[in-house]
Amino acid sequence: MQLEQIVTNLREEGFRITPQRIAIVDYVLSTEEHPSAEQIHNVIKKKYPMVSLSTVYKTLDLLRQKQLVKQIEIGGEARFDGHTDEHINLICMKCGKIEDVDEDLKEIQVRAARKSKYQIVKSSFELFGYCSACKTHS
Repeated sequence: MQLEQIVTNLREEGFRITPQRIAIVDYVLSTEEHPSAEQIHNVIKKKYPMVSLSTVYKTLDLLRQKQLVKQIEIGGEARFDGHTDEHINLICMKCGKIEDVDEDLKEIQVRAARKSKYQIVKSSFELFGYCSACKTHS
């Protein structure tokens, strides 16, 4: 979904839309990183020095409720992923870097459903290891 459409939908639903909130939404949806709220705050306050960390958290919570971002817990820290399609997250256990790998997870879901008799409605797939930078420095 495009930024303009998200902003229009939120406005139509009665949510307050400020330039700071638009900047937060734009950043989270466009970054390849998987930033924490604090990292997002640091980026946004460069352009909007008065933006509060509370505004960032409230906006992220709204986006999460609307299923426009996923929240990933890494080492007790919440990180946010604007890539909400099903994909694999590769997570470095040393530096915390997260990378997306687009793979078709349907076959895994079908096999798991068949074996377990579950009705699969959503999935989250994470692989933990060491990124190329960390594995060479170990």
